[in-house]
Amino acid sequence: STGFINNYDLCSEITDMNHSSVFNYYLFDYDGTICNTFPTIHFAMSRTFEKSGLPAPAETAMMNAVSKGGGLHDTIMYLHPDGARLRPNDVEAIAKIYREQYLECDERLTMLFDGAADAFRQLKEAGKTVIVLSNKGIGAVETSLKALGLYDLTDLVIAEGAFPDLALRAKPDPMIYDAFLSRKYKINNKQEVLMTGDTHADILFANNCGIPSCWAAYGYGQKDTCESLLPTFTIQGIGELTASK
Repeated sequence: STGFINNYDLCSEITDMNHSSVFNYYLFDYDGTICNTFPTIHFAMSRTFEKSGLPAPAETAMMNAVSKGGGLHDTIMYLHPDGARLRPNDVEAIAKIYREQYLECDERLTMLFDGAADAFRQLKEAGKTVIVLSNKGIGAVETSLKALGLYDLTDLVIAEGAFPDLALRAKPDPMIYDAFLSRKYKINNKQEVLMTGDTHADILFANNCGIPSCWAAYGYGQKDTCESLLPTFTIQGIGELTASK
């Protein structure tokens, strides 16, 4: 048996874990869902703070920040001792250092979660549309997906800075789905779409969009907060998405 939990009886196919006749569009968060990026984030943020003349944040504070599923600027303001008083230019200056540090250590420290590559491969072989949807910067996400061999198995990557002309708002705002994805792919039935992610931002995004959600309980999200949002499904490993009984 697997750890896949069907939190409500959407239909018999899902109860049997055979999604192929149900979902055609698979949206995935990146950090904590596809990849274990916490060692990379921790190392890069520690180096960034040190280069900025500040003490490195404690590991627990770093995990609390990551568990929120927010963007880089929000994370910096959360971790910085004077975060509330930082000006946007100051935050961006720190963010610039962080991006450089992250790219330096990404390939060495970021690891795919077990089963991620197989899950993507199986979804593409089944003719599904696979979309990576992250609040992280587009450069870091695309570079990492290429290094890990997932970029060619992904139909679209949406991340911070991906479509500057559209000014898409980050998760959990539903704008990315309502104003962009649903139109781009001409999606008429929201039950064909599954959002998989590890933090409350991902589940809340799905709820705001009115689409089914899958909580990646193995990631960085806070258990009580995520469960309180009633995700449609819960998995203990990404391979459970494409597994069968």
